[in-house]
Amino acid sequence: MRRLNLILLAIACVFLIWVLQEVGWNVLWGHLRQVGWYWPLLMLPYGVVNWLESVSWKYMLLFGKDSPSLSRLFWLRLGGEALNQLTPTASLGGEPFKAARLHADGVPWETATASVVIHKGILVLSLALYILLGLALAPLYLPAVGEHLWLLGLGALGLTAGGIAFVIAQRRNPCGSGLKLLHRLGYCPPSLKDREEKLNSLDSLLSAYYREHRVRAALAFILFFMSWILHAVEVWVMFWLVGHPIGWGMAICLDALAMLFTALGFFIPAAVGVQEGGNILLALGFNLGMPLGAAFSILRRLREAFWLSLGLIVVGREK
Repeated sequence: MRRLNLILLAIACVFLIWVLQEVGWNVLWGHLRQVGWYWPLLMLPYGVVNWLESVSWKYMLLFGKDSPSLSRLFWLRLGGEALNQLTPTASLGGEPFKAARLHADGVPWETATASVVIHKGILVLSLALYILLGLALAPLYLPAVGEHLWLLGLGALGLTAGGIAFVIAQRRNPCGSGLKLLHRLGYCPPSLKDREEKLNSLDSLLSAYYREHRVRAALAFILFFMSWILHAVEVWVMFWLVGHPIGWGMAICLDALAMLFTALGFFIPAAVGVQEGGNILLALGFNLGMPLGAAFSILRRLREAFWLSLGLIVVGREK
């Protein structure tokens, strides 16, 4: 799987360089130069996004008054997301890091792992709703490509179905069922057998959360959805800074559909190439032009580089 991810990454990088050359480096530099000293504004929205998602994570940690502080969760989440995006692990490489660091802070292993698993499920469901919102707005801003929107709709429905299936699986003893299957097949490693009790406890926590803490789950979902809306604020700021302001509705629609392309490229680290290709295609569909689409992609990558660098610093300090 890692070899496949790396091969796809290499192909995507070649595609990305070709696209940027087609746009023209001088044209791109002209758009980026307009940002000037206002570049710190690009970094602010994602900081608030990470804070909201950390608050959401806190609603999954049923650990009493000794639960980790919000600032601790903020930095752990930043580090985990850096590993998710930069490692060839299909956006899952940072989840063990988050759970392990929580456990090192005194949170029981089962509680830490359950919080990470639940958080991932709510992330996918809230993203699916955000993308569906973008698709609902698309006929207003993409009338010329309306006949092709069904393809994006299929992708959104696939993501939604996957998120729902993941949450349902959490409520049906996934660890215990998996162990039973491995026992029947004769492939259950001793390390899993030794942790059978803890895995059964993890199943109980996952199932009980959705049954006994529905208000917490709803609040976590709302906070996550608000964080996606803030991504649209980021898009609005980026186009304003390059001298081509767009409306709020278009910002939400553009960003939601861009997130769909990024989600479909989850097998490639940081969705390199897929994200840029999707942004440029959408910019053409919105009649913004290829240069603006490429400039938008580069600005988003610069923002990602800033926060991913902070995340990697967190990972380095934790280790």
